[in-house]
Amino acid sequence: MKSLKDLLILGPGPSSSHTIGPYRIAKAFLEEIQDKEVEKVEVTLYGSLAMTGKGHATDDIIKKALEGIPSEVFFKPTFQDICHPNTMDCLAYLKDGKQYQKRFNSIGGGAYIEEGKPRMGKEVYPFSTFDGLKKYMEEQELTDIYEVILSLEGEDILSYGKDMLLHSFHTISDALEKEGTLPGPLKLKRVAKKVYNRAKETKDDTDKRIMFLTAYAYATAEANANNEIIVTAPTCGAAGVVPSVLYYEWKNHKHSLNDLAKAYLVGALVCNFIKENAAVAGAILGCQSEIGSAASFAAASLAYLYQLSSYQVEYAAEVAMEHFLGLTCDPVDGYVQIPCIERNGVASIHAYTSYLYARNISLYRKNKVSFDNVIKAMKETGDELPSDLKETSLGGLAKIIC
Repeated sequence: MKSLKDLLILGPGPSSSHTIGPYRIAKAFLEEIQDKEVEKVEVTLYGSLAMTGKGHATDDIIKKALEGIPSEVFFKPTFQDICHPNTMDCLAYLKDGKQYQKRFNSIGGGAYIEEGKPRMGKEVYPFSTFDGLKKYMEEQELTDIYEVILSLEGEDILSYGKDMLLHSFHTISDALEKEGTLPGPLKLKRVAKKVYNRAKETKDDTDKRIMFLTAYAYATAEANANNEIIVTAPTCGAAGVVPSVLYYEWKNHKHSLNDLAKAYLVGALVCNFIKENAAVAGAILGCQSEIGSAASFAAASLAYLYQLSSYQVEYAAEVAMEHFLGLTCDPVDGYVQIPCIERNGVASIHAYTSYLYARNISLYRKNKVSFDNVIKAMKETGDELPSDLKETSLGGLAKIIC
């Protein structure tokens, strides 16, 4: 399994699969043709990339990546003759009359592959499931999940985690100061600042926590919808959930950045199992694979932060994912705004609840559904979802609110 550095990356919102992925693909293609005399480059988007590309500003980010070379981006909203819903063709016309072409797939979380080839990146982990993690810990006589990460990633992983987490925290604090209207035809107002001020005035402790979590999640989701630089956790569309719960613990419960970064990395490891065995892209498996993965990430991070057992970390992650099974990806007008921003808020509360279940209910009854089980169920459920409900804006809310 790949490094956590491949899961946690910085890039432009609003979508890791439709913005960061295509940007990185275009940059990689540009590097391949740098020694050639190029007249122009044509990029063709297929499937979900084409159907929601305008709302995700996919064409704009590709042109930015190819800056300096004449380029055109074409949209072909069809699933015919492609094997992946996020397919992207790059074609360079050379001055000698020849052509240079490659096909890529944006596979989620900012990652991509050249079609027909394995995913790039060094294999870091000798396991790719939670059961594999437990077996490895038993063999190595380890009891702390973070120690596994440290031993396999190297000492710089903690500083990397801190950097990504601090960037996420800065995104929240900056966004809590902003108002105005988000880009696009929906004319959606930014409300994180108002929700945050409401949270500060709320007297009831439970209501206060819910409103703070919502404000923090909205802050990141609104920044993402505004095409700002975001840390994938594990995607842009679901990037508000993990920072929300950890920022809450930092600001409201005064946990140290060091402890938070360790918990963040443990949650990322758990989330990496989803990316390895299923997907973290709405176009592939629906929103369950984005917001559900983010909720599992957040819940596992909280469980580790509060020093729960490895079993309880797994319990928290499983509960978080299980109750998002079947969730569709139906962005209205192709923009990562409705229902995405509100969904980040709800998922942050759901993740916190999942952690509380692990902390308080796991003591009385062993969970019969393992985290590996729920990943398998999520993948099978997503495979059964029709393409209209997987980031095409053809079904669900996107069909009703148009």
